[in-house]
Amino acid sequence: MNKNKKKDKVDLDALIPEGVTRIKIHHKSDLKAYIWLAPALILLLTFNFIPPIMSLITSFTSSNGVTMERFVWFANYGEALADGVFWQSILNVFIITIATFILTHVANLFLAELLYSMKAKRLSAFYRVMLIIPMVVPIIVTLMITQYITYSASENSLANIVIGWFGAKPSMWFWDSNPAMVIFTIIIRGFPWAGGTTMLIYLAALQGISTEMIEATKLDGVGSFKRIVHFHLPMMVGQIKYFVITGIIGGMQDYNVQLLITQPASDNGSSMVPGYLIYRQAFTNSRYGLANAIGILLFILILGLTFINNRFIQNKNSEEVK
Repeated sequence: MNKNKKKDKVDLDALIPEGVTRIKIHHKSDLKAYIWLAPALILLLTFNFIPPIMSLITSFTSSNGVTMERFVWFANYGEALADGVFWQSILNVFIITIATFILTHVANLFLAELLYSMKAKRLSAFYRVMLIIPMVVPIIVTLMITQYITYSASENSLANIVIGWFGAKPSMWFWDSNPAMVIFTIIIRGFPWAGGTTMLIYLAALQGISTEMIEATKLDGVGSFKRIVHFHLPMMVGQIKYFVITGIIGGMQDYNVQLLITQPASDNGSSMVPGYLIYRQAFTNSRYGLANAIGILLFILILGLTFINNRFIQNKNSEEVK
């Protein structure tokens, strides 16, 4: 009797379509995958998704960082948009981000082209290593060297000694009373703006260009400048797009110099940027609701700039294809 039952069971399993069996196995494998992914998903939800949602909620309250006293709805947004320091910080960060981006990427493109054109490959590899080494220095160390050695207010600072060779008077640099000089110093502090992963990515993009194409341009008598503009740069659109997006996001959020060196007051927009304004409102003035409202406004601005950048590059690509 038991043997017949077993036989019937085997016969029933044989009648189940093959596809149904595969679907069941597929679902089991999905379950195992979700179990393995669960720790990462929990961490992402906890530290990447829940905080922005809480920030949005807090922006509508008069929170002091400990309690949410009451909902004030759009009052924090109205106060931020009516604040002249907020708009000055937006202008400052635009100037700093655009100027720094242009200087950094022109310098790294130029350097990548030089390394790509070098005949001695071993020497080129040596230079690549030497240009990467400064990356291991922590940003805090770099800023301290900038503050106390390169651009200090002392007459014996490196920058004042150099401009003294040309007959210029010593400058206060980061602590100058002229806001334009403070912004200028923040921009030039990265001199010579070359090296690091940016240069390596550009160099890798150049090395990915077909050698046959390069040889053909040389045979046609195309000069170095025209070859860079009309052949190299169009072949690096993907890398440039990546750097534009990350440059906008990183530049708009950055406030390292303001936090560690200039430390502008909340009522002084000389070198203020949105990131440091958020920091001051939250941790100095204990106005977390206003700080979160500024953060949401900054997020909307960055999102809009990223969208415009993507549309612009897509339109340029479609025009080139046509």
